[in-house]
Parts: sequence; C-alpha cells; structure tokens
Amino acid sequence: MPKIDHDTKEKILAAAEKVFHSNGFKGTRTTLIAEEAGISRTMLHYYFNSKEALFQEVLKNTVSTVLSHTKKRLGESLELHEVIENIIDIVADMCEEKPGLPSFVVNILNESPQMALFFATTQNDNVPAELDKVLGEAKKKGEVDADITGEELILHIYGMCVIPYLGLTYIKVKEKRDDEAMKTFLRERKEKIKAFVLKGIRP
Repeated sequence: MPKIDHDTKEKILAAAEKVFHSNGFKGTRTTLIAEEAGISRTMLHYYFNSKEALFQEVLKNTVSTVLSHTKKRLGESLELHEVIENIIDIVADMCEEKPGLPSFVVNILNESPQMALFFATTQNDNVPAELDKVLGEAKKKGEVDADITGEELILHIYGMCVIPYLGLTYIKVKEKRDDEAMKTFLRERKEKIKAFVLKGIRP
C-alpha cells in the first residue's frame, strides 16, 4: 500500500473543490476529481473512500474555516464595530479567494433537503448566539438598535458579502469590467459594507 502523501492529498482536495464548485454535489463524479488531480481513480479512493468523504473534507476547508475564524474573533473581547469589521473581512476575503464557494453552497442547499440538514447539523454554528452577547453589551450602552439580533446581523453580513459573487459574471459584463476592475470593485465594496452595516444597526 502506498504511503499517505500530504502533497497528493492537497492536490486531490484542490481538484475536488474545483469540481464540486463547477458541478455541484450530485453532478460530481470521483472520476472527474481524479482526472482533475491527475491521478488514477484507485489512488483517489486510497485517500478518500467516497465522494461524501471528499465533500465533507472540502466543506471543512471552506465553510468551516469561515466559522472558525469568526468564532475566534468573537472570543477576543473586541468592541462591536471591530467584531463586525473583522467578520466582514473574513467572509469577503474567503469569497475573493474562492469565488465559486457561494454558488457551490447555494447549489448544494437547493439540491437536496438532506444536504441542508447536513450543513445545519455538522457546522456547530453558534455565531448568532455569540453575536447576541456582543450586541447585548452594546445595547446596554445605547450604541445599537434594541431590536437587532445576532442572527439578523450575520445574515445581513453574509448576504451583502456573498450576493456579488452569485452574480459575478453578470455584474462584470454589465459594467464592462475586466478582472482587475472587478477585484477593485469588490475590495472597495467591502469597506462600504462595513460602513453600511454599522450605520444600519445604530438606534
């Protein structure tokens, strides 16, 4: 039996992420991933025994990374505006690094209720509850609207950061932007999102 090689494993995961993002879960075959990685299907199955196992690993390296970084920021006793700015940076930077991720997640959730359940039960997403704690302190000081909740706040952030990537080609072509102009637009937008969210939650 061959030894587990880290570089080969990472090559497989990069290929799997690309193929999953392009084809969704149902449309992906392990043969496609093996071809993208430049290895045999037998070698792929030595590292990952099923498409589901590969999917879970890709998920851990994408969505779970966003959640873990966000939770870390929430545990640093920062002021609310710093927490919000940091979360926007995390989400926006992940989208810039992996522009196919938003469409991938939406497609997976639309493909089957089972996948939606898998997302909901495996990610340990307590970000809204942790945001409620930070918001609670800000509400005592009269700094934010008393009605805003952690769930609403994180949905605002996810929505504003993710939507441009769901319509990336349309936005790019409609305004006749090249790749660099599009990157500049999205990076400038990140700062506007911070200002918009902070202004929107004030009393």
